[in-house]
Amino acid sequence: MIKDFIKNKRATMLCSGPMSKNCIDASIELSKQFDIPQILIASRRQIDSEEFGGGYVENFTTEEFVKYVKSKNAKKVFLARDHGGPWQSIFEKENNLNVIDSMTSAKKSFENDILAGLDFLHLDPSIPIQGEDLTIDKILNRLFELYGHTYEFAKQNNKSIQFELGTEEQDGYGQNLDQFEYFLNETYKFCDKNKIKKPTFVVAQTGTKVMECQNVGIFKDNITTNSDLSFDHLKQTIAICNKYNVMLKEHNTDYLSNEALSLRPILGIHASNVAPEFGVVETKGFLYLLNTFGYKKEFDLFVDTAIASNKWVKWMIKDSNASQINKAIICGHYIFANEQIKHMKQKVASELLSKNINLDEYLKTLIKQSMTKYIQLFKMI
Repeated sequence: MIKDFIKNKRATMLCSGPMSKNCIDASIELSKQFDIPQILIASRRQIDSEEFGGGYVENFTTEEFVKYVKSKNAKKVFLARDHGGPWQSIFEKENNLNVIDSMTSAKKSFENDILAGLDFLHLDPSIPIQGEDLTIDKILNRLFELYGHTYEFAKQNNKSIQFELGTEEQDGYGQNLDQFEYFLNETYKFCDKNKIKKPTFVVAQTGTKVMECQNVGIFKDNITTNSDLSFDHLKQTIAICNKYNVMLKEHNTDYLSNEALSLRPILGIHASNVAPEFGVVETKGFLYLLNTFGYKKEFDLFVDTAIASNKWVKWMIKDSNASQINKAIICGHYIFANEQIKHMKQKVASELLSKNINLDEYLKTLIKQSMTKYIQLFKMI
């Protein structure tokens, strides 16, 4: 269905991070409103199975997340594991698991994903474990181990799974084409040899990278000024994907200009991930209401809790002069499920009703507006 939709519409598929319950609901509601497919991409930090501690989104376990979405009768909303693999969860890093143990942990997480009813698995063994030197061949070996295991497990349990393969984090630059072709060639040889379903998506570098509330990659409004990343380079990347009959999926598409976003379907990029931006939109909306209606104590509580979480640190540009409030906006979505924040939000939501403001509907409207921009520019409608 996804492949046919992208091909027939000549569109780019929006894949949204489930940054909060409101983000999940917004995606579901837009799918129904426009009668289009949507893909929710959950990282292990956001949502994981109970034995790995769940995640920061609504404290959902994988099973609860799937059950919640299915309860909405959203027939065209697909659920995906984003960045599944060893050392992709807090559990594995905090316990400093070695290669064998972290691979076992990643397999178990994938097994839970399959049994719970996820539709897509992103296999990503790109994080160096315990400071190792990680080569492309070492990554491929782990990828194939995960690929073979998850495919067989799904088959044994009569589950239909589609795969997304990625072997590196977005670095803001263009794809190394020789390495990309080598990766796909080795993957297809592995699939043919083991009679394994070929991937639906492959992740490639398209010059995008999110830091703070901006895209700092080299894909700018006027791409022709960048010698490192020309149209020709991107077209070559897409041509390699087409040669292997796999769809190109880019990550970190947040905060690009309308001009750059509307180029996606023209260039032939098949799918794009957007996540932090939707969390930031919701956080800004919440803080705006707190400030507008005089909730100073609650405003300060939210900012202080967000800063104390230290979740903003990884998003900061070097030598950043971001204010405390800006840091809180960047990482606010990480604390929506914090018990103290949830209690505070419920109190505020109850009081705002007397002013005819439905807090979650207001926040959902902002998120949907942001998502709709992508849906329109990606030619999905």
